[in-house]
Amino acid sequence: MPSHPLSQVLIRPANMDDLSALVTLEDRCFDSDQISRRSFSSFMKTDTARLLVAIGEQDRLFGYALILTRQGTSVARLYSIAVEPEARGLGIGSQLLGGAEAIAKELECDRLSLEVRADNSKAISLYQRYGFVPEEALPGYYEDGADGLRLLRVLEHLPHGSKPANRTRLPIILVDQLKDLETPPSGSLVMTVRQYLALEHGVPGRRIINLSRSYEPLSLGYYCSLLAEARKERCLPEADALLDINWKRIHRQALLRLDQMLGSMQDKSFPASIDIYFGRTSERRFRDIGKTAFDLFRCPAIRITLQEDAKFRIKEIEAVAIHKLGEDEKPRFLSALSAFLKGSLPKPSIRKLPSAVVAILANPEEESPPSDAKALEAFAAAAETVDARAEFITAKDFGRLLEFDALFIRETTALNHHTYRFAKRAQREGMPVIDDPHSILCCTNKIYLAELLKSNRILTPKTTIFDRPRLKALVDAFEFPGILKIPDGCFSKGVHKVSSRDELNDLSKSLFRKTDLLMIQEFMPTDFDWRIGVLDGEALYACKYYMVSGNWKIYEYEKDGTIQSGDSETMPISAVPVDVVETAIRGTRLIGNGFYGVDIKETPKGPCIIEINDNPSVDYGIEDDVLGADLYQRLMAVLVSRIGRGRV
Repeated sequence: MPSHPLSQVLIRPANMDDLSALVTLEDRCFDSDQISRRSFSSFMKTDTARLLVAIGEQDRLFGYALILTRQGTSVARLYSIAVEPEARGLGIGSQLLGGAEAIAKELECDRLSLEVRADNSKAISLYQRYGFVPEEALPGYYEDGADGLRLLRVLEHLPHGSKPANRTRLPIILVDQLKDLETPPSGSLVMTVRQYLALEHGVPGRRIINLSRSYEPLSLGYYCSLLAEARKERCLPEADALLDINWKRIHRQALLRLDQMLGSMQDKSFPASIDIYFGRTSERRFRDIGKTAFDLFRCPAIRITLQEDAKFRIKEIEAVAIHKLGEDEKPRFLSALSAFLKGSLPKPSIRKLPSAVVAILANPEEESPPSDAKALEAFAAAAETVDARAEFITAKDFGRLLEFDALFIRETTALNHHTYRFAKRAQREGMPVIDDPHSILCCTNKIYLAELLKSNRILTPKTTIFDRPRLKALVDAFEFPGILKIPDGCFSKGVHKVSSRDELNDLSKSLFRKTDLLMIQEFMPTDFDWRIGVLDGEALYACKYYMVSGNWKIYEYEKDGTIQSGDSETMPISAVPVDVVETAIRGTRLIGNGFYGVDIKETPKGPCIIEINDNPSVDYGIEDDVLGADLYQRLMAVLVSRIGRGRV
C-alpha cells in the first residue's frame, strides 16, 4: 500500500539556533535516555557526528537524525532519530533516514546501524521495511533496564521486500536576494546563495536551480553549482555548463548550429532577440532553437541577440540574470520555471509529494515491446509503493529528461537508437537508469558478449567469429548444423540455423551486407531455455521458455509479419537448479548490477549461457506469475534507492 503523504521539509545540518527546539523535541519524544542541551551542542562541534534536522514552514523543526562515525570502521551509527509526535506518518522520518544514509555514504561507510528497544515491534517492523536486518540482541541496554536490539543496513544492497528510505523532493531555488524571486512555484524552497553555501552538506539527488545574478568563474553563483555537484545534488546549470557559456569555442559551434536553424526558417521576420527560459520560447516557431540552445548551455535564462546584415544571423548568446527581466517577462519566466519543475512538484490535485519521479520510456507502437500494457501499469502502481511517481515518456520527450529523478527503459534497446541516447544522457545527469549505457553496449553485441564469457571461463556454446576472408575456410571446416547470428540481433531476430556448406555460404554473404563480422555457434537442441531474471546481483525470477512447436527457437517470425512464441512456465527461484542460478549471477556480474535476462541451457557439461540480455521481458501474467506485484515493487525499489549516488 502507498504510505502516508510526504511532508515538504528541508533536511539540513543543525546549527546552534536549533538548540532550544531540539531539546524541546527530545523531551516530547523520549521519557529516558534523553540527549541534553550540552550534548546536542557538542555533537554539532565534533567531526565524528552529523546532526540533521527537518525544517518545515516558518522554520519549524519537525525532527532530527544524529549520525555517529568512528575511525577505523566502515559502519556509521544512527544514534538517535526523532519526529514531532503530531507530524508522524507524514514521511518526515523516512526523509531523515534517507539523509542519514546519504551522510553515511558521504563519509565512505558501507553500513548503517541503529539500536531500538526490543519490545518496540512497530519501530522494528518500520526499520526492516527500509532494509535494516537484526544483528545483535542487547540485554539490559537502556537506562531503565529494557532490552535492546541492534539492526544493520547494508547501504549498497536493498533486501527483498524492503523499500528505499525517501530523499526529500523539495527543490531548492537559489537567488542572490530573496526579492529576485518573490513568488516562487508552490512546493519549492527559495534561499540565497550564501544560505546554500552555509549548509555544509547536501542531500544527494536533490534538485537545485541556480538563479544567481552571476555565473562568472569564482563568483558565488559559480561556487553554488560547483558545491552542488560535489554534494551529489543535481544542479542547473552545472559548473561545467557555466564555463561553456563563456567558452568561445563552444560559442562558435553553437552559433554555427543555431544560425543554420535560423536560416532554414520560412518566416524571415525576426525580433531583435529571442529569450529562452528553460528551453521554452514565447513564439512556437522558435521552439527547436530554444530546445537546442538549452541543451547546449543548460542555463535557466538565455538571450540570443540577432542582427541583420545581408540576412539575419546571431550576434550574441548570453545568460540573463532574472533580476534584470522586465515586468512583462517575469510571468513568462515563472511559467517556464513551473513547467520545468513539474516533474519535481505535485500537481495541484495531488496532495501526496513523491520522493522521486521516475520516467518510464516506452513505445506504444512497438510490435514486440519488453513489457505489455498491463505490466507497464503495474510498474507505475509499484512506484507508488516506494513513495515515488511514474510518468510514461516516449522518444519525443528527450528534452524533458532533466525533469525526472530516474529512468526506466521499457523499449527495446539498441546502440544506434534513441534508447541508448536516453541512457547516456541520464547517466551524464547523475540519474540512475535501467538499462545503463554500459549494459546496453555489452548485451546488444553478441560478439562482445561471447568473448567476455569465454575469457572468464563461463561455459557457452562453441563459438567462431569470422569476417568475409575467413568464410571459405570456415565453410570447409565447420561441423553442421550450426547457429549463425548477426552481432546485434534480439528476440531471435538475425538468428539462423544452417545445416550445410551452401546454406552457410549463401546466408553469410547476404548478412555481410549489414555487418563486417558474423558469429556461428554449435547447435544445442533443447526443449526449453532457462530465463533467469537478475536484478542488483540477485536472481529475481525464473522462467522456462519452451521452443515453438516443431521449431528450435523461442520466437518465430512468419513471412506475413506474425510472431509465434513457445509456451512459458514461471517457477520459484528455489525450484531452479542451484548451478543454473549461480551461473546466471556470475555472468551478469561481468557486466554490472542492472536488470538482465540470462538465457541458459542445461548440458552434460553444466549450465551453458546462450545470451545475457539487457531490457529483459516482463509481461503481465508471465514473468510475474510467481512474485506478482512484488516483482514490480522490487524493480522500482532498487531504481529509486540509487537516486543520489551520482554518476557511475
